[in-house]
Amino acid sequence: MEIIGQGERLSAKILLKLFPTSVIRRQVPLKELLSKEFKEDMGVRALKETLDLVVFLDKPLVIRIQDDRHKTKAFGILDGRQRYELECSGCNVIDVFKYECPALFKEKNKEQAKLELESLLRDYI
Repeated sequence: MEIIGQGERLSAKILLKLFPTSVIRRQVPLKELLSKEFKEDMGVRALKETLDLVVFLDKPLVIRIQDDRHKTKAFGILDGRQRYELECSGCNVIDVFKYECPALFKEKNKEQAKLELESLLRDYI
């Protein structure tokens, strides 16, 4: 089942315009992007994890849309582990936090939302 969180749908539309020749997928299972050494150590919870958006470039660009829950200590630890494993597996990771991109999360002012996302992606576009 595909779960689309706040800001994710608009982010996907913007990414399609920013990377028109790249494959972009939503809700990609974490295990698809991890190297063998990390897959072998995955727990039951990690096997269920998905990544919000992935732009397939030379190095996959993982876009994680992070709502306010990700400011908590517990989520911070899980997010940090996931980032480490993804980066060690050859991915780039961009976190899009609600407090950094309010227009994107409101999904109303599309031009402002595009500017917010572009500022986070400036090294990749």
